[in-house]
Amino acid sequence: MGRLLRVGLDLTAIWRRPTGIFRYAAEMARHLQLQEEEEPAIHYVLFFAHKVHPEFAALQDSFETVICPSTNELFNKQVWFPLILPGLHLDVIHYPAFPPPYFQSSGPRIVMTLHDAGPWRYPQALTLRGRLYFRTLLSHGMSACSRIITVSEHARTEIGHFLGEQYLAKVSVIPEAARPEFAIPRDEAFKEQVRTNYHLPAQYFFAVSTLEPRKNLVTLLDAFRRLKARLGETCPPLVIVGRKGWNCEDILDYMAELENMVIFPGHVSDEELMALYQMATCLVFPSLYEGFGLPVLEAMTAGCPVITSRTSSLPEIAGEAALLVNPLEANEIAGAMLLVLRDKDLRARMIREGRSWATRFSWEQTARMTREVYLLAAEA
Repeated sequence: MGRLLRVGLDLTAIWRRPTGIFRYAAEMARHLQLQEEEEPAIHYVLFFAHKVHPEFAALQDSFETVICPSTNELFNKQVWFPLILPGLHLDVIHYPAFPPPYFQSSGPRIVMTLHDAGPWRYPQALTLRGRLYFRTLLSHGMSACSRIITVSEHARTEIGHFLGEQYLAKVSVIPEAARPEFAIPRDEAFKEQVRTNYHLPAQYFFAVSTLEPRKNLVTLLDAFRRLKARLGETCPPLVIVGRKGWNCEDILDYMAELENMVIFPGHVSDEELMALYQMATCLVFPSLYEGFGLPVLEAMTAGCPVITSRTSSLPEIAGEAALLVNPLEANEIAGAMLLVLRDKDLRARMIREGRSWATRFSWEQTARMTREVYLLAAEA
């Protein structure tokens, strides 16, 4: 492969708030542009919705830009991409967030990132339309793609279980990472401003999550209520940041019942998120199902102890640096929260071990491994 390879990256979804799969897509693509050139050389073609995303403005000399006229995912994938791709002469195109088009009669080899098997494992966490859409397109993508990326060994196992072990030979596991900025202490004046803005006391429990059933926030609120009953007025509040998702009314109602003991700022800026991690007593992340679980590594990088589930990918991502709990047992979650709150030595050890563990993951490594997948796809 002596010639220049042309690789497309679908970034038409990253105009959304930079969480989860959209954060993955943006960080992976950005670090691909920052890599030193090596053979075989790759020329990247980046697809954006409406305009170049601000995070890529300073890197525009390193890639070719294609602007999609819409932010409508259905239109983009099923109409616009199939029409435009044949004329771009790409060797490979990567869909890092959402599935590839169903009909693509000609064009480049396809790489898809499949983050988890959630539409099959937890179908109740999606609307009927969402289940049909993702199950149909992801199942088709498994056969249409030359290579598939997933983000944990657990996710790879789930893909084999639900979609067929015959596909596993073309599935590569490439983990995500926390940005190194999370490790940089935020300015004390800025922290104090964040504390004032959200009415935060010296200690608080922290949760980072979209408000949706799969994140198991009702059980977390049960655990917090039991801890509050035990500690009374000395119990630190629970701070939950994230956007409102699908079917979250019961979560919001429960939060309202707990009155001023649950603080819900909603979505916060990246700088505020880093400060909130760094000031928190601990992160409590009892999700039922994750392909990766990026908040775990973000918290560890920021020096925040982590309590998380012993299910799905989370033990793999947390290693031995977190307290693992049964996400269905509110008493167990409450006990772990109390332990971290009261045991200063344990908290100090968790901070130390968490920071060390998180250094095993980097977006530079993610980009290097992703590049290798493109080369494999081009040769397929």
